[in-house]
Amino acid sequence: MNKNVFLSKLKIKIWACILHFIAFILFIVGISIIYCNDNFKKGLLWMNAESYDESPAFMSQVDSDISLLFTYANLREVFETDGRFDLNKDIFGLNMGPSNDVNFSVGSIIEYAKRHGYYIDEHYQVSVVDQKLVDQIEDTSYFINYRIYANSLDMVEPSDAYISMKTVITESLGLLAKYYNAYERFVLIPSNFRYRLEYGDTVYTNDRSLNIKSVYEYGKYALTFSDSMIVETNLRNIPKELAFQSEKLSDKLPKPYRVYIAVNTVYTATDIYAIENVNYLSQRRAYSIGLVSVTVGIILMIISLGYLLIFSGHSDKKQGIQLNDLFDVIPFEVKILLLIFFIVVLFAINNFIGQKVLHIYIEKENWDFANQMLDYASIYLAALPIAFSILREYKAGLLWKNSYIKVIKESFSIYMLKRTFKKKLVSDFLLLIIVDIVIMAFFLLTTINEKSLLGRLMIFIAFIVFLIINFIIFNKVYKTAIAFDKIADAIKEIANGDTRYRLNESEFNGRVSEVVKDLNNISMGFQGAINDQVKSERLKADLITNVSHDIKTPLTSIINYVDLIKREKPENAKIQEYLDILSVKSQHLKNLTEDLVEASKVSSGNISVDLRDIDLVEMINQTNGEFEDKFAEKGLNIISNLPPAGVIIKADGRHLWRVLENLYNNAFKYAARDSRIYIDVVMEDSIAKFVIKNISENPLNIRPDELTERFVRGDVSRTTEGSGLGLSIAKSLTMLQGGKFEIIIDGDLFKVQLRFVAVLN
Repeated sequence: MNKNVFLSKLKIKIWACILHFIAFILFIVGISIIYCNDNFKKGLLWMNAESYDESPAFMSQVDSDISLLFTYANLREVFETDGRFDLNKDIFGLNMGPSNDVNFSVGSIIEYAKRHGYYIDEHYQVSVVDQKLVDQIEDTSYFINYRIYANSLDMVEPSDAYISMKTVITESLGLLAKYYNAYERFVLIPSNFRYRLEYGDTVYTNDRSLNIKSVYEYGKYALTFSDSMIVETNLRNIPKELAFQSEKLSDKLPKPYRVYIAVNTVYTATDIYAIENVNYLSQRRAYSIGLVSVTVGIILMIISLGYLLIFSGHSDKKQGIQLNDLFDVIPFEVKILLLIFFIVVLFAINNFIGQKVLHIYIEKENWDFANQMLDYASIYLAALPIAFSILREYKAGLLWKNSYIKVIKESFSIYMLKRTFKKKLVSDFLLLIIVDIVIMAFFLLTTINEKSLLGRLMIFIAFIVFLIINFIIFNKVYKTAIAFDKIADAIKEIANGDTRYRLNESEFNGRVSEVVKDLNNISMGFQGAINDQVKSERLKADLITNVSHDIKTPLTSIINYVDLIKREKPENAKIQEYLDILSVKSQHLKNLTEDLVEASKVSSGNISVDLRDIDLVEMINQTNGEFEDKFAEKGLNIISNLPPAGVIIKADGRHLWRVLENLYNNAFKYAARDSRIYIDVVMEDSIAKFVIKNISENPLNIRPDELTERFVRGDVSRTTEGSGLGLSIAKSLTMLQGGKFEIIIDGDLFKVQLRFVAVLN
């Protein structure tokens, strides 16, 4: 792969990371703009209006002003005299004792409220400057002589005629605060909200030019008359309380009435409408920018994240998944703990440093949101690299392999597998106890709620019966568990080779006794089959030994006479050729006979083993020397890789020589001509390993385990002089000496490995 191409792919990943980070910032900025918008909680419908006077916010403000207007109209007669605010006007009167009627005017109420810690704040809400002063007001209730702002018909119960000083002062101040608010909105300060209330000869207005003709010249208007149920308006919606409040005010003012409401949408006055109009347009633009920022951020985050998820761990330079050797190989449980640790540290940093820096640039009302966004961003940025590390580990197939959960699961599985029936019973009984506790709690609650003595006695009897049933069930299950444990032990003994193991059938009953009887029958069947197999193997070994011995005597005579004839040096070349063939074939027959005898001895165990300390390296050198000339006949070259120091193993020298001889002969017979024979001796911990390998001359279309069976040869055409017993004998002799014998076939590569426990100095 071209290095420049690799670098360009790497650059794509880097740019994807940068793009994802930029998209994340866009997303955070967009969310912040939307959340900090004054219209955030109104949803997206408020943006449907192109202008402020068509928006729900405008309609809400109109409804609010209409409600405040009629509140002001109702309160004028409470706080005004001849159209002017009157501090001497009496608001309520209380009977505070015999012949002690006290009247409270607007001024006295204000003085009393100030002295006892009340005030009206800038939002026209009644507030407390000192709660201790408020608490000093006596709680005595006094008879109400009058309250100018309340209807005497509302007093239904006798207690309604009495009121405490704190309550009446609070009521009066609340109404005064509403009056102040309305007076400032509709009288003192120029407003784009215009009104004219005509009730007979009484007129309330802040625009004397407002009439039936001029009202239509304003941007928005609403009209209602006493002789009509229709509200004429060009507002977005009909004002909610206009008709109702207009009719209700007629209870105090004379009819007929004509109510004109208008809003100058040119916004010539600098009031709440003008301010909200500018704010609405800026908020609308900001909201749009926020939506675009969030949408673009999400799309770019998804694209960049998707690319990184797909190609994370991949490299054009190397095949497979590339892992970070320092971090990716850590178990994912540790990574999760590290993530939690990093998040805790980041939260601490945010709390002591980050939040204080944000508070410098952000309004106080948005501090909570800013703190949350800082924490969320910290979590995301901390989790992202760990998530990609876990992803690479998953792609490499190491996520579960390196997991501590896997270790715990395997350990628990082993524990569950090795758990006896008694232990299983104990755990199951613990579960039963938990259920019993729940039932006992139910009994207890029932007993507490049961009031009668007979009922409680019945519950107690039921509880005793419940305990007895539990004990009977446990005793039965426990005995069954003991029986199954004995059966499990018997099966284990039989599986380990003790086919004479028997269970006492009289100790079991029911279904378990049938299982025990069948298990004993299986044991006896195994014992009979093993005895028959041993007897058959012994007969085979005896037959092979006897036949081999009977063949060996005439064969020796044939070999001797062929040798004598060859010494006579017959002149006929044809006879000499026949003698050579006869000599080779008889020698092969002799080797086959000897192999048969040795294979028979090995299989029957009729062979002695004398284990001594043997230098494996020295024996390999001797074997290499013995076969060097023979290998040269086929152009085979021995390549040895032996340690300079000796490797001592426990083995029988005669049998080990036979193993090596068979392996070398096998290589001579089946290795490709003019190839190499590799001989290796290596140490793996405390194990000495001998390896011989070569390239086969013929295709090795056979399994390794088949080559160690008797009379099986790698040369299926049987053109070589092998007997098919060499590898089988080598394997058997290796195992008799406590070693391990393994054949490995990889294509035409034939490899044999011998393993012996090394004697360490």
